[in-house]
Amino acid sequence: MVQRPVNPPTNGWSVTTPAPLWHDLHEHLFTGDGGGAVLLARRVDGPRGPRLLVTTLIPAVTGTDYVDGTFGHHALSATFVRDAALRARATSQAYIAVHAHPGVGSVQFSKIDLASHERGYPALRQITGQIVGALVLAEGAAAGDLWLPDGSRTDVSGVVVPGNNLLRLHPTPARVASADPAADRQVRLFGDAGQATFMAMRVAVVGLGGAGSLIVEYLARLGVGHLVLIDDDRVAKDNLNRLTGAALSDVGRPKTEVAADNARRANPNITLDLHEATLGPNTATLLTSCDWIFLAADTAGARHYANKVIEENLIPGTQVGVKIQVHDDGTIGQIHAAARPMVPGSGCLWCNGLVDPTELALDHLPREEARQARYLNEVPAPSVITLNTLAVAEAVNHFMLAVTNLHRDDVDPASLLIRPRTRQRDLLNPRRDPACPFCGDHADGEDAS
Repeated sequence: MVQRPVNPPTNGWSVTTPAPLWHDLHEHLFTGDGGGAVLLARRVDGPRGPRLLVTTLIPAVTGTDYVDGTFGHHALSATFVRDAALRARATSQAYIAVHAHPGVGSVQFSKIDLASHERGYPALRQITGQIVGALVLAEGAAAGDLWLPDGSRTDVSGVVVPGNNLLRLHPTPARVASADPAADRQVRLFGDAGQATFMAMRVAVVGLGGAGSLIVEYLARLGVGHLVLIDDDRVAKDNLNRLTGAALSDVGRPKTEVAADNARRANPNITLDLHEATLGPNTATLLTSCDWIFLAADTAGARHYANKVIEENLIPGTQVGVKIQVHDDGTIGQIHAAARPMVPGSGCLWCNGLVDPTELALDHLPREEARQARYLNEVPAPSVITLNTLAVAEAVNHFMLAVTNLHRDDVDPASLLIRPRTRQRDLLNPRRDPACPFCGDHADGEDAS
């Protein structure tokens, strides 16, 4: 595997592609016959500028679609360009041509490339009525040229691939300042660029109980610069033993405030957005401006809406959970601690049976109606801080290695399941249903509803 550069998020237009599609594109350009391709992408707004989310890869076959060029070595055939452009127009998506150059770590368009853009893209933009552009890739680098419908032209700030490693590819490696000496020991692992990446990131934590409060602590100490904290609950006496940073004097306070106080103690320079709310249709948009989402809430509604945002906006996430089986006679069964990477396009929570449709329907009812519908005299589930720590440590380790490109495999989406009673640790590959409305095969990027 080529060592990927670590690049912090940057402002401007970006192109994001799901990891499975990126793998296919990379294979086509670098280990296949070297042909070109066209990507179709839909536009969404992001925290640092517009984002183009790739939905479709149209590979060009060398000799048929990728032919000897009049001005350069190779070019996409007129028929291939026409068909791809009509598909972009029909689906109201951007048209992005892609080819590769040799080299590692840096790349730029050649003079011949730029001249071809200037000859063809004004007309192509008029035909499609959409954004038209190009990407040129090398190993570990990408550059882009976009022609916008308003007549303007702009560079691509970076190509993002939310996989097992969170790749951010720039034309050249980012230059970053030396990290704060207070972070010296972890900078020895992550480097200055890795530490700068943490500082530039905006991360959401949904659910601030036993697991979520630990996640906040860990992220703040890693140096993550901006946290979005979401929870509608308040501190109670019976959760003080597992709520990181909480004291008896915090009983009755919103969990968001307690988590924020703890984050500031760990990192005085952190930026915090607090939302005392559940995750639902009116609050899911809080996640769309984030770089990563931690899901530590166990309701079906939170799982559904986090899953929806992750898949539709190509934002990576991690679901964390601990389950302790208690049988009717009071005996303890198996204990499970799980850290599940939520890699867009690789098998979502719905595909893996982790969202209960009945519970999801009940979560949309007012709280009292939902309680009555469930016929509950609720018995609280067991929860112990050390078991939460097992799942959270694995989840945050996965995040920090992904962000700093230290995973050995760029595309591995496996979950980790720990069974403390038998000391077992298993990797579980996610299931993916091609017909899934969230992570399945959508023709021309039709939105999941």
